[in-house]
Amino acid sequence: MTENVSTNRRSAARDGGSRGEPRRIAVASGIDDADRIAAMAPDECAVSLGSPGCIDGVDLWIADDSALESLEDLPPSGDGVDPSILFVVDDEQLPDDCWSTIDDVVRRPLRPSVVRRRIENVLGVPGPDAAASTAPATERVGIDCVSQPVVTARIEDGERLVCGVNPAFEELFGYDADAVVGERLSEWVVPVDDRSAAAELVEQVDRGTPVERIVTRRTATGRRDVALKMLPAAGGPVDAFVCYDDVTDERCRKQQVTVLNRVLRHNIRNGMNVILGNAELLAGRVDDPTTLEAVRSIEDAAEDLVELGETAGSLQTAWDGTERGVLDAVRLVERVRTNLRSDSSTSGIRVEAPESCPVLADAHLETAVRELCENALRYAGEDAPVVVRVDRRSAWTEITVCDRGPGLPEAERAVLRGDDETPLEHGSGLGLWIVNWIVTSLGGEIAVADREPNGTAVTLSLPSGPRPADRPPAEVTR
Repeated sequence: MTENVSTNRRSAARDGGSRGEPRRIAVASGIDDADRIAAMAPDECAVSLGSPGCIDGVDLWIADDSALESLEDLPPSGDGVDPSILFVVDDEQLPDDCWSTIDDVVRRPLRPSVVRRRIENVLGVPGPDAAASTAPATERVGIDCVSQPVVTARIEDGERLVCGVNPAFEELFGYDADAVVGERLSEWVVPVDDRSAAAELVEQVDRGTPVERIVTRRTATGRRDVALKMLPAAGGPVDAFVCYDDVTDERCRKQQVTVLNRVLRHNIRNGMNVILGNAELLAGRVDDPTTLEAVRSIEDAAEDLVELGETAGSLQTAWDGTERGVLDAVRLVERVRTNLRSDSSTSGIRVEAPESCPVLADAHLETAVRELCENALRYAGEDAPVVVRVDRRSAWTEITVCDRGPGLPEAERAVLRGDDETPLEHGSGLGLWIVNWIVTSLGGEIAVADREPNGTAVTLSLPSGPRPADRPPAEVTR
């Protein structure tokens, strides 16, 4: 078959969609989960299972690479034209010459809504949401084959109304296409405090100007930094293409390189200068009364370097991939308190929490909470215990570490905000940077507040669990 033959066959099959007879679909029996795939077909289609070529009058065959060769010589459909072919693949690899034979591709893992749309696109059968989506079938085919999240939208009164989304969008943001088609895109993915800025970007695209920007968007696993591209569409019912690329991990790793470079050049270098200076002093003053003082200085500097190395060791594992799931924040905090009590003579941590509280996180969250508690204990004073509160606010869980210390310096607050460091203004160590990186990677936020009459409260806000896909998420309110 040639590319032209495939195109003509597809057009003929779609022209037949107006007849009263149901469209006939055959699923190759050799496909994994063939019965499950057959159940994903639109209700108005007649579905059969069998080997390619053994069933006559089929409008669409669904097959995988194991049946690709046998798809070359299929009996004609009921209209006397070659049947269309929907190809199922397990990864991004396709045979080089596949498009001369097949009409469309659906990739695993298979979603019923996606498979139905692929079938509707190939056969030209209007789906139940056809009135809500003005995107032509050829355009929906295109975005479904893109690996990054893509939205097609109309722009009306400064709002982007969703015409279609691809499977990558469904995976990143956690919403099925049926839920968001016809809806305002900003209500589903843009944080409330960023919507005025998003509206300005939409105005630019509406005037025909492409937009590229790093923005924060709400996803199925919390807030993430994404590279946003909005491109005006050249005519037709669609006004814009909206593309996303999650760059959260990339941005955090760039900060890691900057901070580690600063630590190695500044903190460790200064510590070594202390060690070398006192070693020289010892060499010239053996048996001198100041020897003991010099030895103690060396010990202090060495201990500081050991502590810094231990913190850097935590940094090495802070970005190791671990499975994220719903954890009990209360048990996590209690575990931190127990470990800190066994590691030191202080028992000054009080936990105020319900019996349990879910949080969507991984094992690194415990490292972040421990770093905050250690920092608070260092400055809290003996008469004022550190208080750790756990609260549930709608779809978010908050873990707040409170102390009665002298307050957090601005340089340390900047670390928790994730601000870029400067040569003259930087934090004193790695601990708070680790907190920032872990919470950011989990899709959360950090807030710092002063306490009266003195002290600091640091709050970690993280998603409580997977978000229901039938409504926009609730915002955190304080």
